[in-house]
Amino acid sequence: MFRIDIDNIDGKTESLFVYGENSILAELEEHNVLINYSCRQGHCGSCILKLVKGDVLHQDCLVQLSRGEILACRAKPISDIKISLRD
Repeated sequence: MFRIDIDNIDGKTESLFVYGENSILAELEEHNVLINYSCRQGHCGSCILKLVKGDVLHQDCLVQLSRGEILACRAKPISDIKISLRD
């Protein structure tokens, strides 16, 4: 089980506990934490988050990401992580 610390998404900071079987986007939705998204396929870039701490398994995507950015729809946690909205 992994811990996802969510820093100031939806105006609050909270922690979720997940098994890491689903994408971060799916895990956030399951816990009623809403972020922007559109395609769920790694094409649009709407769900870009900043990975502050930890490691994720990131599947292929068509969006060019800066260092420290992940797509919530294409990433799964493989350790405890901390995420936030990108600046």
